This record gives sequence, C-alpha cells and structure tokens, in this order.
Amino acid sequence: MSVSNINAAGNEITSLFSQAERMLEEASTAGGERAAELKKQGMQLMADGIAKAKGLEKVARDSAKALANSTDTLVHENPWRAMAISGAIGAAAGLIIGIAIAKE
Repeated sequence: MSVSNINAAGNEITSLFSQAERMLEEASTAGGERAAELKKQGMQLMADGIAKAKGLEKVARDSAKALANSTDTLVHENPWRAMAISGAIGAAAGLIIGIAIAKE
C-alpha cells in the first residue's frame, strides 16, 4: 500500500469517526426511534472505522517486517559496507555533538 493510499485511508477513518461523533451527539438530543436509529448508525460507523484502523495496522506491521527483513539481508550480505555506513553516521553524529558542545 502506497503512502498516498495510507493517508487516504487515515483520512477516511477520521471522517468515519467524525460522522459517528456527530450522529451520537444528535442522538443525545433527539428522542425515541430517531435517537435509537442515530445511535445505531453512529455505532456502525465506529465499528467500520475500527475495522479500517486494524487493516492499516496490519499493513504497517507487514511493511515493518519487510523492511526489517530487507535490512537484515543487506547487512548479512554486505557486513563491511554496513559497518562503514554505521561508522560514518556515528562519526557525523559525534562531530555535530562536539561542535554543539564547543559553541556553549
């Protein structure tokens, strides 16, 4: 799932919960059958939003696992390259921290 699809799904979930909230607020002021129907619709919207959120959670979990696996494979296939990159990042971070401390 692409980033734009994830963002769209997130916006849809937000919209579902907003609609559910409005329906439940309206149900609290309405009476009788109308209140019961609004409450039922609001609860259904919330259930739909929760289901979509669980779907996004699965996508995020699967993406994280795939990223971890590809990183693991890369590091195992190129250990010296991985060490060099890690060392360069550490040196750059140390340099930045050293400069920041020296300015104080």
